[in-house]
Amino acid sequence: MNTTSSIFNERQINCTILGGRRSEKKSNLNVAAILLNSGNSYLRLQNLENLTKCGFEKIVSVENDSKNFNLDDLLQNFPEVKFVIPLEKAADGDLINLAMAEIDSPCALVLRDSIRITQNILTAQLSENLAAQNVFCIVPRIFAQDKTAVPIKFIPGVKKSVLNIESDSQISDGEATLYPFDFFGFYNTKKFKRLGGFDYAIKNPYWQNLDFAFRAWLWGERVKISTALSFSYAEEIPLVDSTPDISQLRFFLKNMAPVMKDGRADLPLSKFFSFKARSSCGIFEAFRQFSSARNWVRENERRFLFDAFKLLNDWGKI
Repeated sequence: MNTTSSIFNERQINCTILGGRRSEKKSNLNVAAILLNSGNSYLRLQNLENLTKCGFEKIVSVENDSKNFNLDDLLQNFPEVKFVIPLEKAADGDLINLAMAEIDSPCALVLRDSIRITQNILTAQLSENLAAQNVFCIVPRIFAQDKTAVPIKFIPGVKKSVLNIESDSQISDGEATLYPFDFFGFYNTKKFKRLGGFDYAIKNPYWQNLDFAFRAWLWGERVKISTALSFSYAEEIPLVDSTPDISQLRFFLKNMAPVMKDGRADLPLSKFFSFKARSSCGIFEAFRQFSSARNWVRENERRFLFDAFKLLNDWGKI
C-alpha cells in the first residue's frame, strides 16, 4: 500500500515557486540539493554558484523570508535553481518538506547557507556509495569555524524515567546516531516521504527534528554517520533550544508514550493522566492534544516496529 500521498506534507504552506529551468549541463549526480537560506549569509552567491557546478540533478533553494533577497538578480544569475519562498512563517522542517515535494531524485542532500559549500562537496562516487546503503538519513561530520569537530553522535537513554540524550564527537563510519545535527543529511527521498516528513504541528526546530528521526527509528529505519561526508561552518553554530515546551509534549505523545501490543502501537487512554501532570495546559486543551496524538498513533499503528522502551533498551543492537 502506498501511504506517501496521504501522510507526507499534510500542511499546505502558501508559497511562491520560481526558476528551476532545466540545465543544459548533464548531471553527474543522481541527487538533489536542498539549500536552507537564512537570508543574511555573506556566502550566499558563492554557495549558489558552487552548487550549480557540483552536478546535482536539481537544486532547490528555500528561503525563510520573502523579503531577504533580490529575486530578479538571483533568477537571472541562477536560472537552473528553483527558489521556494514561503509566504507565511514556517519552521525548518516545514521548509524541507516544501523542498522535498519539488524533487523526484532518489536522494537529497540538505545543506545550509551557514556552511562553506565547495564544488566537490559531494562526488559521484561518494553519492553512489551513500545511496547504495539505502538508509533513511546519513549524517555528515561537521566542523566549527575553528576546525573543531562538532558532536554529531547522539545516544539516547533514560535517566530518572526521562529521555536522556548524550552527545559525542568521537565517531566511526557507519555508527548510529539518534538524529541529524541541524537537519544536515543525505536523505533517501522515498523513505522521507513514506515516513511523513517533518511534523508541521511541532514548531520548535529541535523537537521537530528529534520527532522525525525518532519516528524513523520506531518505524524500522536508520540514521547513520558517514566519515566520508563532511561540512564546515563558515559562521557561528546556531544555538539549540531544547527547552521542554508544547512541542516537546507532542513529541512525547507520538514517540515516548505509545506501547506495542499484538504487533501494533497503542496510546492507552490511561496515559492521559501522566501526560496532564507533566503539561501546563488546562484539562480541555490537554485532552485535545492527547486525542490528536492518539488518533495519529491509531492511523499509523501498524507502522511501528518498536516502542520507545525497546528502542532505548536495545540501542546499538537494532
